[in-house]
Amino acid sequence: MLRTLQIENYAIIRSLEIDFDNSFTVITGETGAGKSILMGALSLILGNRVDTDVLLDKSRKCIVEGTFDIHDYALRPFFEEHDLDYQDLTTLRREINEHGKSRAFINDTPVNLAILKELSNKLIDIHSQHQSLLLQDSDFRLGIIDQYAQNQALREEYRTSLEAWRETEQAFVTLKKRCAEAVLQQEYNNYTIQELANAQLHPNEQEETEHTVNLLSHAESIKGHLYQAAQILSEKEGDTIVQMLKNVQDECAKLKDLGPEYQEIHDRVSSALLELKDIAYDITCKEEAVDLNPQELDRLTERLDLIYSLQHKYHVDSVDELIKIKEQLEQEAADHSDDEERLAVLDKKRNELLAKSKQLAQRLRQSRQKAIPALKKEMSSRLSQLALPDGNFDIRLTEEEELHDYGTESASFLFSANKGVDLSDISKVASGGEMSRVMLALKSVITDSVLLPTVIFDEIDTGISGETANKVALVMRDFSQRHQIIAITHLPQIAAIGNSHYLVFKENRDGKAVTDLKSLGTEERVQAIATLICGDKLTDAALNTARELLNVHSSQKS
Repeated sequence: MLRTLQIENYAIIRSLEIDFDNSFTVITGETGAGKSILMGALSLILGNRVDTDVLLDKSRKCIVEGTFDIHDYALRPFFEEHDLDYQDLTTLRREINEHGKSRAFINDTPVNLAILKELSNKLIDIHSQHQSLLLQDSDFRLGIIDQYAQNQALREEYRTSLEAWRETEQAFVTLKKRCAEAVLQQEYNNYTIQELANAQLHPNEQEETEHTVNLLSHAESIKGHLYQAAQILSEKEGDTIVQMLKNVQDECAKLKDLGPEYQEIHDRVSSALLELKDIAYDITCKEEAVDLNPQELDRLTERLDLIYSLQHKYHVDSVDELIKIKEQLEQEAADHSDDEERLAVLDKKRNELLAKSKQLAQRLRQSRQKAIPALKKEMSSRLSQLALPDGNFDIRLTEEEELHDYGTESASFLFSANKGVDLSDISKVASGGEMSRVMLALKSVITDSVLLPTVIFDEIDTGISGETANKVALVMRDFSQRHQIIAITHLPQIAAIGNSHYLVFKENRDGKAVTDLKSLGTEERVQAIATLICGDKLTDAALNTARELLNVHSSQKS
């Protein structure tokens, strides 16, 4: 349960600290004094999103901190699951810095908002006047039934299965579409693969073929030039280079014994002669190797024409790119085959998940149907306590075809406030006061079933007055025997029934309006309750009525 709430630099709250006892605390104050601001600050440690414009002093950070006594609520597994230090007195803190950035802490350990919200939802339930509007929402109605039936674990299992089915179904639909598109494309791809395969292309083939075609195209000219070169170099008698150089060698041979310098000249000429003979031999070999082959030239020219045609067709500039296209299309064909296999696997998985989700939805439906009679019976008792003795409350489940977040059904809350009047949808026939009381009855039943430590009633007294207000106050007092109750109220009957009473007020300090809060003693409570009865101009009658309300409730407590 909530022990203390500290607020620093939030909206028009400079600094305040509230201590709560473990039973029934009431908070009153004039309209506009800051009660809603108090709830806004509390909502921060409940994990709600922060309004960036919450800082009273823009140069300091805002801090909201709540300390909770949790030793009776079996929450150690939650702390172990999230690797948090467990403490019987646990602190939830939220900080908003000067730039509007938010941080959350549990026992001084930083956590994300989801974890903060998960824990705070186990500690506090806030029932506001606007929450009655949720009675019109089928999901909220199903949530109420599930809380009473304690279906939380089952519904979480169902939602996990449903989400897995939705993800698998989406993956299946996406892949099926891709496979259908691939089938249409595959015929063309197969033609392309076959065409490129028939071409039997090889890396570097184009360059090699172009070179060979170039040689064959000039073969006759090449052969003639090589023949002439060989004739000029040949060793035949006459004015050939080899013969002339041989004559030079003979002349130098006559001088080589006259000194080393002549020997060197002779050696160099001999070396050059040997090199020229080798060159002459190589030229002769190359000339003899040149093949005048017009048939091969025609074949290779046709091959190049095929290569050029394929390059033009597929908008590429090389054989390597054509080979890459073929490999890519072959990979796509293999991927398509894999996709078909994956599609079959997904189809099986989605059907299994759908069947599981439907089975879990049916278990939810059965659990709800089983819990509804007891819930209706308890609601009848609570409504009678809330000045609706003839109130008739019913719950109907309607089966639907499609799975949704809460199963395969919708829930209707039917209500009649008077005998002999047919039941109708509560949102259509209940007055504001009746809606508030029905919601209070539901909250009291549900909260008892889930053992929430703290329940906050935020101005739920819309449309309630007189004897009905007395009965609502008594129900809340009874509620406080099992839960810590904090009630923000405008009703004197509820204000008088609390064990402790805080007054929210607004005043000007240093030229600025600020909200503050004070704990009231007995006489101060009399004045505060009298103010709720008659306004600022207190009368003796109002003061006497306030004292009487406090005395009556005090004697009932004792």
